[in-house]
Amino acid sequence: MTQEEKNRQDPEVAEYCERKEIKRKYVNISYANRTDYEKLDIYLPETGDGPFPVLIDVHGGGWFYGSRSSKRMDPVLLGLDKGYVVVSVDYTLSKYEKFPLQVCELKAAIRFLRKNADKYKLDVNKMAMWGLSAGAHLAMLTAYSADSKMLDDAGLSDTTISCRLQALVALYGPVNLGNSDECTEESMESILLGTLPQNSPETVKKANPCTYVTKEAPPTFLQYGDADEIVSIENGMEIYKTLENSRTKQDYYEVIHGAKHADKLFRTNENNKKIYEFLELNLMNTNDKN
Repeated sequence: MTQEEKNRQDPEVAEYCERKEIKRKYVNISYANRTDYEKLDIYLPETGDGPFPVLIDVHGGGWFYGSRSSKRMDPVLLGLDKGYVVVSVDYTLSKYEKFPLQVCELKAAIRFLRKNADKYKLDVNKMAMWGLSAGAHLAMLTAYSADSKMLDDAGLSDTTISCRLQALVALYGPVNLGNSDECTEESMESILLGTLPQNSPETVKKANPCTYVTKEAPPTFLQYGDADEIVSIENGMEIYKTLENSRTKQDYYEVIHGAKHADKLFRTNENNKKIYEFLELNLMNTNDKN
């Protein structure tokens, strides 16, 4: 890891937290066996026998760093007191493997949870993914391409098992990785894709969540900041318009005034309340079975 990479890392995203305060949990579980990164942690509510609805946390970090169960997932862990199981997933970082492995891994994690639902007390008909930044990008790709063979790998998981989700929370996630001509070989987008985005429009299209949106796309909660210098609000408008043109499900789109990338404004009590109200409406009350 270069010094520049170290300087770009947010410790709240990069560092694993043991979460000793949570008593009912299963940690360091392998959901696949291709790389050492394919691990997840499962946290259960303090009481109850389940089955519990599921929130799957996907960390950010520009695809090239980050850890499951980091400090930044604290808002997701609030779900424990609301009756959710919380799962935090690692995926192989882009400096080791290129896109689309990361999406295939998240699908493998969903299938692992479905296959082991009874063991971990999971209601797999009520599953949502919650992603931040690069994690939001991967979460959108995972959710919208659930029925697509383009972003799947039969060698990684049993593709006959559904990987559909019933809701999605995606905060300040990039959508179009080719919207800048200033990318270099050291840019995060180039490292993920394995090529300069401006030199490979087909790869950029393959990595754009809009490519996979259909009428089956789950209800999506989208937020961006208008002071974000890393992921512009144009990304949010692109995916929101695509969703709205594809079906009539209830999506939520908001631009937070004055919010920078990964701003604390996304983690206020008021904003957490908005997210959980969305989940209550679109996840807890659903009878969707797939």
